[in-house]
This record gives sequence, C-alpha cells and structure tokens, in this order.
Amino acid sequence: MAGGFHIQIARRRGSTAACRGPEWPLLIADGNLEVRAGEPFVPIDAHTVLIGHLFTRRSPSRRVTNLQEIGSERLLADRGRMLLADYWGGYVLVHKIADGRVAILRDPSGILPCYVRYGETGVTIAGDITDLEKPGPGRVDFREVARLLASGDARGRRTCLKDVDELIAGECLVVEGSVIGTESWWTPWQHVAPAGSMTASEAAARLRETIADCVGAWADCFPSILLGVSGGLDSSIVAAAAAPRADRLNCLTLFGPDPDGDERRYARALTEALGLDLHEMPRQLDDIDVTRAPSPHHPWPVASIGKLTNEAIHGHIAQGLAIDAHFSGNGGDGIFCSIRSAVPFLDRYLAEGPHLGLADTLRDICLVTGADRMTVLRHAWDRYRRNGGAHRARYNGSGIATNILEELEAEGPTHPWLVAPKDALPGKTVHVAFLMRSQKGIELYPRAVSPPHIAPLQSQPIVELCLSIPTWIWVADGQNRAAARMAFEGILPPLILRRTQKGGPGGFDLAIYQHHRAALVDRLRRGRLAEAGILDLALLDETEDPTWRGTERIQRLLDLAAAENWVDWWSGPRA
Repeated sequence: MAGGFHIQIARRRGSTAACRGPEWPLLIADGNLEVRAGEPFVPIDAHTVLIGHLFTRRSPSRRVTNLQEIGSERLLADRGRMLLADYWGGYVLVHKIADGRVAILRDPSGILPCYVRYGETGVTIAGDITDLEKPGPGRVDFREVARLLASGDARGRRTCLKDVDELIAGECLVVEGSVIGTESWWTPWQHVAPAGSMTASEAAARLRETIADCVGAWADCFPSILLGVSGGLDSSIVAAAAAPRADRLNCLTLFGPDPDGDERRYARALTEALGLDLHEMPRQLDDIDVTRAPSPHHPWPVASIGKLTNEAIHGHIAQGLAIDAHFSGNGGDGIFCSIRSAVPFLDRYLAEGPHLGLADTLRDICLVTGADRMTVLRHAWDRYRRNGGAHRARYNGSGIATNILEELEAEGPTHPWLVAPKDALPGKTVHVAFLMRSQKGIELYPRAVSPPHIAPLQSQPIVELCLSIPTWIWVADGQNRAAARMAFEGILPPLILRRTQKGGPGGFDLAIYQHHRAALVDRLRRGRLAEAGILDLALLDETEDPTWRGTERIQRLLDLAAAENWVDWWSGPRA
C-alpha cells in the first residue's frame, strides 16, 4: 500500500485549504484544514485524526484502530497527557481546536517522518520531503548543509531545504492564522530520573519485557517483514523480539570484500538460533554511481554513497519476496547508551557520593575503554572541571572552510533536546545527544512507492525506560550496552552477546574510493559545495596516507561527495 500523508492549513482568514499533494483518501476537510493520507489512521472525532500506528500502553500492547469513544477533549487535555501516557506508536496527530487553531503532534518515537513547509498563504505538512518541495535553483540551504557536515550534534529542526523544517519528535505545531508556534509536549528530560533504586538485573528484566512487547506489537502489523541484520547486538535483539509474533520474518545481511565487512558468521548464528531464513548478499561496485544522490528524499544529506548498493539489493530481493515493511536495529547504539568514556563514573559519584559501588564502576569503565584506572580518573576530573561533565558538541573541520567552521562553532547546537536541565547528570546529557542523533534520516525509501522502514527500538516505552536506567548500569561488568545484553541472555547466542567489536562497510567504502578516486575528487573540486564556499579544497590535494589518518580522509571525502550529489539533485539541472 502506498504510504504518506499531506496536511494543508490555510493561514488567511476565511480561506479554504486544498491539498495539492498526492490524491490520497480525504480524512478531514474542515474550512482552513484539509488532511489526506495513504497511511493507516485512527479516527477520533470530526476534527481530529491520528495518522500512523497506535498501540495501548498496557502489556501486551494492542493495536488501536478507533478512539471515537474517548474523543479528542479527554485524549489531548493537558498537552496530550492521556495520549502520551496511555498509548504509544508511530504517528502524527491532527486536531482542529474549537477556537480555529490547528495542532499537529508528532509522537515521541519519530518513527513516522514529519516535515513542515511555511508559505505566505498556508502551512503544509508531509511525511515525505518531496511532497513539499521540488528540485530547482535556490532550494538548498547551504548553511544547514555545512552545519550537518561539521557536526552530527549541531543540527536542529531546520532541514537543508529553505523554508522546510522538521517537526521534532514530541513537539506540537500550533497554527493560528499568521501566528505559528511550537510546543514541547514530550522531551527526553522528562524520563531521565530512575524510578527508585534500580539494579542491573531489574533493569534487564524490565528491558526484556518492554522490548519484546513493543517490537512484537510492530511485528503484528505487517504480514511479511525484511529485517536487516549484521549479527550485531541491536538488530539481533529486534530479530529475537519480532520472531515469536511475526507472520513471516526474513533476515538480510550484506557483506563486503574484507573480513570486517563480512559478518555472515554472526548473522548465521543468529538466524540458526531463532529458526529464521537468512539472505546473504554481496555489496557490488557495479551498483555504485558516484554522481548519483543516495536517498535524495531525506531532507539532509545523511546517506552514504555506499547505500546505493543497499537500494539495489533491496530491489533485487523484492522481485522474489513480498516485503510489507523493512525492520532494522537503527538507533540501538544510542538508545542503549553505548558510552565509552569516564562519564558513568562521574554520574555515580554525583548521584550516590563516595559509595562502594564507585570502585565497581571504575573497573567497568577500564574494561570497556581499555584505559587504566588513573587515566579514567584523570579524564573524569578533567571533564568535570571543564563544564561539569556535560556533553559538548564535537565538530569535524576536515574539508570545511575555516571561516564557515568558526561561525558554526560560535552558533553552537540548535536542537532543543541539547538544552539540558541544570541538575542533569553529565552522562544523561550524552545519552540524550545519542538519542537525538538516532532520529536523523529514519526513512529508507519514499513511503509513497516503497514499504515503510520501522526502527522498533525507537518506540516510546523502550526509549523512556532506557533513559531512566543509570549510565553506570549500561557499562556493568565491563560491557557496553550491558543492560540490553543481560536482557537477552538465554535467547541470543553467546557469540553475539559477547561480541564487542563491530564490523562495517569500511572495506567496501575503500573500494569505492579506489575505483572512483579521480571522479570523486574532480566532482568535489568543480561542484556546488565548492561554489558556495563551504569546502576547504586543500583536503583534495593531500597526499594519500596508508595509516588510519588516510582512512579517515577517504571516509570524509566520500561523505562530502554524497552531500555534493544530494545538493546537485535538489539544485536541479545547471543552466
């Protein structure tokens, strides 16, 4: 089924809204508001509809298809307290208030994309950026492109297209004629305090139950699911939680030309333990066109050039296998607080004082990081002395013009989640930053023409529980993501639970660079990013380096090339 939605709100008094997007079923036509959607929806009343999937919060979670008995007045009172406390899902809610204002709420998971375009006569909201804007001159916001390239922490609600914003998960957009405001109905900071004293075993038990419930509820929604697995912890947890309730669950692992890029051993161990089918597909250089934009439907150039091979493989598999949804473990590293620093020691000291457990946490951090005790203590003190230990945005100036980088660093991060309460523990500022990053580029393909991508670990109950688990529990026994590992003891193979090193497509990326080096460098030198003054072209002229520094440079050049292709696609043909 074709997915997506389109919401039009007329801003001038007496004007009538009319959607100019895809001809999906009409859900609401009420004066200045018109709502159409090709997504599942939950009717609430004549002026209110929830687009997407909704589940009850009670375990086991159940799919909700109608809320008309409750109505919008009860459901949305006090900034949606009942909706956000008693339900969860992946949705956008549209509500026309009696006084004529229109409210648009995006759920805390962010699983359903939601973008907003502001115009003089109206506001348009859609789940696909290409339903709001078309390629052409002047479309790209080069400042935001530079911000994204400089730091994964720096971006906020603005996209890299002019006059188009993201509605951040948990936010409610309120439109009243010429007045437009954004209200925060949910933030991670409401959930960082642990619910009483929590032990590692208690956290693991609650996490196991919550993940099984949420992932299972999502699995119930789709007859045939294709899950991308690497044999890593996050995707393996999704597989284990989805398998008991999925009608048909197939797994896909991709492998590259080098040992780090070949994780079939782990993927096979997973699927054999769970009794699932596994498709093994090689990454092919023939699938790569270094002039083509990967995922131009994303509002930020976040997809790598190597993702073009994923697209080709998914297309090939879809010819012989029904796919109703793509599942992944995306976001798991951040949600499970995969932290490798001295911050958990700081957190425990600040929360509990000089406690016997501090020695355990110090030992755990040494095991996770490989550092000795004095090094961990020194880093903890240096970090605390700097700014109380709070997360600080990191910037990568490689390939970015010096003047642009200095201006972006001076402006600092723009995402509201990175404004921490004064009493926040330093580790939770890191955890929330991880969560923010996991929200970037969540859609694999345009929903109007492809099955939706579901990242079930981003479900609201899972995220809220993980935020409440103290950081020192996440490194317990010297393992990163410890609570998640403990939660799935006895379900996942030991080979996966004990795995601490991750593979990746780095070898394939290197092959792309070696095969297309001249074309990549020439494209960047003559491209639109260079014309806009964003690039420091000195990076292109550096001597090839066989060490890890050279590998970092190659990855940076590939990232810049992917951004160049995205910018080129959105800028339209050159005159």
